Amino acid sequence: MKSFCFPVRHAPSESAGFTLLEIMIALAIIGITLTVVIHTVNYHANVLYENTLTTEMYQAAKEKMHELEMNPVKSKGKIDETGLQYESTVTDIEELGLIELKTVIYGKDKEVILSELVPRS
Repeated sequence: MKSFCFPVRHAPSESAGFTLLEIMIALAIIGITLTVVIHTVNYHANVLYENTLTTEMYQAAKEKMHELEMNPVKSKGKIDETGLQYESTVTDIEELGLIELKTVIYGKDKEVILSELVPRS
């Protein structure tokens, strides 16, 4: 008498798909990755904003310094459209025969200072 055995087959529901644990681990990895990406994008956007603001303030200070070189008179005011304020001063240094021209641009929690010594004419 011969014995005959049938191969054991698993039901399709046992081998197909992912387990709940595998899905939860994948979602946790995706969540952590997205958190890191969002934090990195926010950080770099803030750095870009700070650099742009500093450059804008530096350019405004250079313009005010040029005006001060042409007409060395103390002045103070607001720069239109930017919301920045400035203060330009002229200090005579008699013992050296020099004049110090100084421009300060401030606003948006930042400050840029340019100073220059020129001979008195």
